Amino acid sequence: MNITKTNLNEEAKSRYMNAYAQSLELWPEDTKSYYIRTLFGDTHVLETGVEDNPPLILLHGGSMSSTMWYPNVSEWNKHYRVLAIDILGDKNKSVPEKTYNDREDHAKWLAETLDEMQIKESKMVGLSYGALNLINFLQYYPNRVSKGVIMSPAETFVPFNPEFYTYAFGMVQNEKGVDNFLEWLFNDRYTVHSYIKEQLVSGMMWIEEARGSKPKSSGFPYVFTDDELSTIQTDLLLLLGENEVMYNPSEVIARATRVVPTITVELVEKAGHLVSMEQSTYINKRVLDYLRG
Repeated sequence: MNITKTNLNEEAKSRYMNAYAQSLELWPEDTKSYYIRTLFGDTHVLETGVEDNPPLILLHGGSMSSTMWYPNVSEWNKHYRVLAIDILGDKNKSVPEKTYNDREDHAKWLAETLDEMQIKESKMVGLSYGALNLINFLQYYPNRVSKGVIMSPAETFVPFNPEFYTYAFGMVQNEKGVDNFLEWLFNDRYTVHSYIKEQLVSGMMWIEEARGSKPKSSGFPYVFTDDELSTIQTDLLLLLGENEVMYNPSEVIARATRVVPTITVELVEKAGHLVSMEQSTYINKRVLDYLRG
């Protein structure tokens, strides 16, 4: 049998989709899974909660997919119609068809996704890459977010520690690279659920040009200018883990409080980059208190 690169990639994709489905076993039983058609491709959404409740949009971290919110949604869906969106172009179930030309295209994609769900304004929560997307969205559609929570934003305020790229690029080589990355993130504080880890590993093995594309000067990652950040009028809560390794959290706090007039900042104890997982009990309550307060 002649094993081609295409065959191997199809196997990797199949492994990833199986891992994604397995991760959904961690979600509430009422979870719906469906696609939203946009000009940029088909956007996959996970929905849980009462449909008549106000919407809460969740934007996941890079390569983690919407399934990463499993420790949080069972609390948040008691008060909101939770809509976790698989960011188009990242490793998840969304299907990209058109390349983003710039950061405005990223915002247009999210706006169109909300339009198709008939959501004019909502509260939003984003972590890492999702938080970066949230801040970018505010640059172009400031009136569509009534209140936001950004956790461990990818760059946004300060550049990544160069170590990040060493560990991140190491993940695409083998499972050991993923282990090294997670060890760097958590330093023995926390162990990722086996279903989520398998999804991360299989995602790294699934190579597709439209997914996890290389950084571009016109896209992400991105550090916003003072002028861009100072225009934000939406109330924001910034949550950072005290053990963050992707950058110095003190530098983020200093810049965020200096530049963004509407931001509240908090350092979360005994947590690092994936604060929503590491301290889920605290985060669940803190986010609800903030959004509903």
